[in-house]
Amino acid sequence: MSSASPNHEWMSEDEAAAFVGKTIRTLRQWRQKREGPPYAFFGRTVRYHRGALVEFYKSNQIINPVRKRRT
Repeated sequence: MSSASPNHEWMSEDEAAAFVGKTIRTLRQWRQKREGPPYAFFGRTVRYHRGALVEFYKSNQIINPVRKRRT
């Protein structure tokens, strides 16, 4: 059995913002625009799942970007 509590998997807006290096305002703007990492409501409280944040950033990484040549 895992020693991590399920509550440690869910983060508040403050914790999530610090985890991803963004502001709470940015997270709220992303939710309003329906972009950004997935989230859940527990009553009126917004929570972010730690694993979902990691997967969101992994799925958006750019590997070997094509560079345009200057002419």
